[in-house]
Amino acid sequence: MEENHSRENEHLEPTVLDWFKSLFRLRPIPIPEEVVPKVKPKVKPAPPVIPVVKERPTIRVTAAHLRIPIALFLALMAQFGLEQRSGSVTTSIVLYVIAAGLLGWAFWVGDIPAASELKSRKRFRAITVRVPFLTASLFLSVLTFIASGDNRFDTMTLVVWIGSIFCITFSLWEGEIEPRRIWDKIRKWLSTPKVNIKFDGWQILVLLSLILIAYFRFVDLNSVPYEMWSDQAEKLLDVTDVLNGKHSIYFPRNTGREAIQFYLAAATAKVLGTGISFLTLKIGTALIGFITLPYIYLFAREVGGREVGLAALLLAGVAYWPNTISRLGLRFPLYPVFTAPVLYYMARGLRLKKRNQLLLAGLFAGIGLHGYSPARVVPIAFAVGIAIYALHREARNQRKKIFNWLIAAGLISLVVFMPLIRIAIIQPDLFLLRTVTRMTGAEQAIQGSPWRILLENIWRGLTMFGWDNGKIWVISIPNRPALDWITGALFHLGIALVAVRYIKQRNWMDLFLLVSIPILMLPSTLSIAFPDENPAPNRASGVMVPVFTLAAIPLAMIPKWVRKHWDDRRAYGMSLIVVVGMFLISADMNYRLVLEDFSTMHRAGTWNTSDVGHVIRGFAESVGSYETAYVVPYPHWMDTRLVGMVAGKPTKDYALWPENFEEVLGEQRAQLFIVNVNDVEALEKLRELFPSGKESRWFSQLEGKDFLMYFVPPEIGTDRNLIPEPE
Repeated sequence: MEENHSRENEHLEPTVLDWFKSLFRLRPIPIPEEVVPKVKPKVKPAPPVIPVVKERPTIRVTAAHLRIPIALFLALMAQFGLEQRSGSVTTSIVLYVIAAGLLGWAFWVGDIPAASELKSRKRFRAITVRVPFLTASLFLSVLTFIASGDNRFDTMTLVVWIGSIFCITFSLWEGEIEPRRIWDKIRKWLSTPKVNIKFDGWQILVLLSLILIAYFRFVDLNSVPYEMWSDQAEKLLDVTDVLNGKHSIYFPRNTGREAIQFYLAAATAKVLGTGISFLTLKIGTALIGFITLPYIYLFAREVGGREVGLAALLLAGVAYWPNTISRLGLRFPLYPVFTAPVLYYMARGLRLKKRNQLLLAGLFAGIGLHGYSPARVVPIAFAVGIAIYALHREARNQRKKIFNWLIAAGLISLVVFMPLIRIAIIQPDLFLLRTVTRMTGAEQAIQGSPWRILLENIWRGLTMFGWDNGKIWVISIPNRPALDWITGALFHLGIALVAVRYIKQRNWMDLFLLVSIPILMLPSTLSIAFPDENPAPNRASGVMVPVFTLAAIPLAMIPKWVRKHWDDRRAYGMSLIVVVGMFLISADMNYRLVLEDFSTMHRAGTWNTSDVGHVIRGFAESVGSYETAYVVPYPHWMDTRLVGMVAGKPTKDYALWPENFEEVLGEQRAQLFIVNVNDVEALEKLRELFPSGKESRWFSQLEGKDFLMYFVPPEIGTDRNLIPEPE
């Protein structure tokens, strides 16, 4: 058993006792090396193979992603309904209210990036005056007042007037002006003329925009509109007076008119050789309308940055309203062309606290008073803008200096206005005739309460942009909004956004944008004796500066909003496509409004004096003469003075009344009488007095525009049977 036990223990590791026993036996047991048991490494089981499934990108839509698009969509729907007169007006108003609420909510909670206010740390400086130049200006202004008494811009009047303007401006100008250094620079440049022109990407974009707008403004200018009416006859007679050496300060014809347009048209006729024509008038006014646009860009840029400036430039550039009033050859665009720089220099001068900018605003305000009578409210808008600024925190502790700057700008305007001040004093009835007859019962009794009519006028004026721009068909398309439905929707959204922005940020410019609209519309809304003349797109044309600025603000906001909330290049690119698409749709609508709808309506509504003028020219250059052609007047028919202007005899009135037919009985040369198709009595009298005459009819392409031609052959001559074909 011991053996068995020892065998069983052979496989056991010897203990310490066994080792001691082996020492006594003299056979020590060797100490075994430490044996590390071999442990098989644990093999982790392979994880189960899970098929890879590509996750689709998820978009987490929040209220911030929806408020702006829904507001824009609802506003567009609302304005589309108003323009098309489809659906209920109440529905459109409700949609607008919801859209305005969403947009205001979006701005209030920060969906829309806040307007960056560019402020200057400078303070308003006290005015320093160059007394010698101020004294000289006062002296020259008195001489200007005296010299203007004969209502003529003769050499003496021009010299003292321009001298007074230069002296008053230089006396108040901030900074040093060194005429010698300026002259040295001019002389150096003239000796080696060199022009370095550099454009960055943005400037190229603005330049391309101006080229596009120029196409809209000048395409088919000669034919749209096609016919003149009596207002153009009055203007062309004044232009003729200028070309004949009569250089008036204030032109008394047709209730009195300021001078700028007539000198511009006279220069156009001489330089371009267009003569006394409708085209001469249109070239000048279209050019004036185009020049307005860069200043609209600059003003809108002051309000909201260069993106807002570009949007305002493009929207105003293609719009039907400013385009039509620039094509009529009348003084209407002379209102906005001076309003825009006045507002721009005011905004820039107050932001940068630069006096010279405000002085330039005063200068343009004064020059504008020589353009179109509604511009008389521009100094009021300028003063209100200064007052609004003075009431805000930016003007704290500086209000006295600010109002001194306003007085300085006002002095410059007063000096520029001086010739017209003299006219207003010596001929107040003429100078104020248009204003007085519209505001009082001097010409027509006021029908009802003046205050009620004024409030109604203001309401109709403020709704002209989205509802009805009036009934004056010769200058607009009656009973449609002044803005297309895309621009109109943007404009109303702009009002809502700016109103909420002012409540939250108290930016003085936001308040001024809103207040300036009713002020600049006063020439239209103050037509209390003739309320049907309101709204008048021509008399309210100065308001287009803040209107298109307000429309540009939400349009330029769209890409900024997308960049803030979507953080994706594709989304930003899509936003740009949306903005460009909206503009292109607006441009297409306005193009058709001007060159199709307005052109067709205007030609159908005006008399075809050009046809008559061409007939008379053909007669005079063949068998007859200009002296033996006549137009028999008829009630509510064409202006016979326009016939002579088309025929090439701008000072000749071709009217010959039936009671005066006997005066030409002894004429031996061929004679031509143009007669209205409904004037049976005149035609019978011609048959009786000139039995050898031959009657024919001119068939017009337009319905109701035919006229009769009664040709009387010469007493002596071979060709007695031919009525010449017109050119």
